[in-house]
Amino acid sequence: MGKEKIIPIFAIILLVVAGSSAAYVYTSQVDKETITLNNREYTIDQLFLLSEQKTIQTVEGEKTGNSVESIINKIGIACPSCYNYTIIGKDGYQQTVEWEIMKTGVLTDLKRIYFPDTPKKFWVRDIIEIEVN
Repeated sequence: MGKEKIIPIFAIILLVVAGSSAAYVYTSQVDKETITLNNREYTIDQLFLLSEQKTIQTVEGEKTGNSVESIINKIGIACPSCYNYTIIGKDGYQQTVEWEIMKTGVLTDLKRIYFPDTPKKFWVRDIIEIEVN
């Protein structure tokens, strides 16, 4: 077999693997309109009605959303500082943060959470759940 036959075969195999990988990632993502917070479902609009708007300064500039501290306090978590919070995105990405970080954050209408003075790895997009640990 010469190069003329092997290269197209490898290219086809590579395309099949890439296509099936993309299909797997697409189908494994959870499509959810609500955010589960402390085992209760809320729409983004419900959470925004509970909380105040806030603007923070991040490494990407100003971000405006609703205060995460206000949301947590309004949903009735007793002693919010006694817990850690795991924020989970629809792609499975998650970060666990302490209350001191959580109370500085904002949740945007795009279901993305930002924290000032933290690396971007703590920012989670397309949030589907916030676990209270």
